[in-house]
Amino acid sequence: MRYQIEFLRRPADEDSVCLTRAPEAYELRIAEFQAQAWSAQAQAEHGARAWQIRDMRKKGRIVSVELFDGDVRRVH
Repeated sequence: MRYQIEFLRRPADEDSVCLTRAPEAYELRIAEFQAQAWSAQAQAEHGARAWQIRDMRKKGRIVSVELFDGDVRRVH
C-alpha cells in the first residue's frame, strides 16, 4: 500500500480522522479519484468534511487535501 486516504470531520485538524481507507493505487491521481468516489459515503455515515492522502513511502507525509466545498490542493 503506497497511499492512505483519511477522511476528516474538521478540515483544519489533520487529527480529526473519522474514516481511513487504503486504495489499490500506486499513482496519486488514482488515489485522489478513489477518495472522491468514497467521499459521499464518508460524509453521510461519518460526518466527513474533507479528505487527505498520505504517502506511506514518504513516512506518512500528507500529499493531497480536498475540502468537500473546494478544489483539490496538492501538498507534495
